[in-house]
Amino acid sequence: MAVRANARRVLVAEDDALVRDGLRARLSAAGYEVHTARSGTEALQRIVEIRPAVLVLDINMPEMDGFGVLEALRTYHPDVELKVLVLTARQTAEDVQRAMALGAHDYIVKSQVKVSLLNRVERLLRQAA
Repeated sequence: MAVRANARRVLVAEDDALVRDGLRARLSAAGYEVHTARSGTEALQRIVEIRPAVLVLDINMPEMDGFGVLEALRTYHPDVELKVLVLTARQTAEDVQRAMALGAHDYIVKSQVKVSLLNRVERLLRQAA
């Protein structure tokens, strides 16, 4: 049985405090309930606790990287309904393909975040509805 998410709840998993706080401010101003995690391990714990509808996930994080989070979600939490938007500085075709193969729904390079973030989160939420 699938675990339903809160429709406006977003979890931002990002180890850089400046980026994390900027994302939180931008998403909160747009009306989202935003929670944060500083590592992949913390992100997995928060997903189970708060049941976000969207996870904004960095790849390069301590303890467990974003790829590890995607693998753990698929392996240990397949019943969690969650749209994943990877937001990272990594932009090789291999990184994009790997993230999507592991279950990510979208992928944004950090240099494009100001233009794309809110549109992409809203689109993922519409898909989840």
